[in-house]
Amino acid sequence: MANSVPDLQLGQVALVTEMLGNVAQAVGSAVFIRALYESVVQFVDCDAVHLDYERHTSTHRSVGWIGSFGREQDLVAQVMQLYYQSYANDDATYRGVTAEEEVKLVQISPQKVASELKHLFFDVVDVHDECVVTRLIDGTTYSMSVARVRRLPPFSLKELSLLKHLARVVLPLSAAHHRLAGAISLDGGSPDVTEKNPLAQWLPQLHGKLTAREAHVCSSLINGMTTQAIAQSMGVKASTVNTYAKRAFEKLGVDTRRQLVALVLKSAPTGYEARATH
Repeated sequence: MANSVPDLQLGQVALVTEMLGNVAQAVGSAVFIRALYESVVQFVDCDAVHLDYERHTSTHRSVGWIGSFGREQDLVAQVMQLYYQSYANDDATYRGVTAEEEVKLVQISPQKVASELKHLFFDVVDVHDECVVTRLIDGTTYSMSVARVRRLPPFSLKELSLLKHLARVVLPLSAAHHRLAGAISLDGGSPDVTEKNPLAQWLPQLHGKLTAREAHVCSSLINGMTTQAIAQSMGVKASTVNTYAKRAFEKLGVDTRRQLVALVLKSAPTGYEARATH
């Protein structure tokens, strides 16, 4: 007996695949957050989208800012920079959302948050309704916050359901983007990819000889990415990636990816080489 196929309208399928395709294509690039925002508003109208991640240790809670985009982008960026720099790690608003592999959703009214936070953030951008979807991916909790100002009504049950379904794909894409592009540096506002960039961690002098794109290509090669995958993440041709790699290899004095990995492993912390070969 053949499996039953859902009775879907072709137009609906085309819209969803176009939206997700645009977001997937932008993973790892500078336009990812904007592509995500522009795709989400096709299904649920909103004024801003924020992405972050959260990690826990036995004594510390750490929140990182992946990025934000909204209708008033300059104001959104300024407000969220202050939030993640000063308040995010201590904000108790979202602590009721438990970290699970299944998507969780919570709707937040500004009236329920601490008065100081409401005055500094919600009131400044006139947010009156917020929805947060979260998912645990590889030990890290990723969250997408979708905000509305007073020009729009509160989120409906249908809209909340749509956001929860979209999050099943959007949050894994956000995790992939974070692995490639890093988080926002709260000191300078530029991406901080040190955690995923062995060149920056263990070859600081040699890393300084490379351009940002050459370093990104080398670190991506070390992390096992193919030339085509790197090209897609950067929004360039594969031949351009090869050019960056060639220039970097000349500066580092290596000829192959294997030699590049060996160079980095020589400077890696004790025990990393054993982990890297498994």
